[in-house]
Amino acid sequence: MAVMYYDKDANVEVLRKKKIAVIGYGSQGHAQSQNLRDGGFDVVVAELPGTPNYEKALQDGWEPVSASEAAELADIVHILVPDDVQPKVYRDEIAQHMKPGKALAFSHGFNIHYRQIIPPEDV
Repeated sequence: MAVMYYDKDANVEVLRKKKIAVIGYGSQGHAQSQNLRDGGFDVVVAELPGTPNYEKALQDGWEPVSASEAAELADIVHILVPDDVQPKVYRDEIAQHMKPGKALAFSHGFNIHYRQIIPPEDV
């Protein structure tokens, strides 16, 4: 049987001091960014202007920025764009902003597992 974890089981205050970037406002990004916002976390959403997901983000009360700007602003960068475009987005917009102490997260580990994305050792 699966173990269920709740807020009381973790020190979420550590995350409240961090800015979290959600890169992509698609099927996972919209739900995860809203969950984080509803939980009181500091979230920035990245989405491509002119896309339906950009418009959806606006309707949901976000002010979407580029992946590059979000990665620069954030302490934690959560990549939620489709697997096939993640390496290009990481290489072109995110990599240069991954400084020591930042965290890089994925909800699906294909690109990190198969080394299509290789973050710096201190990230």
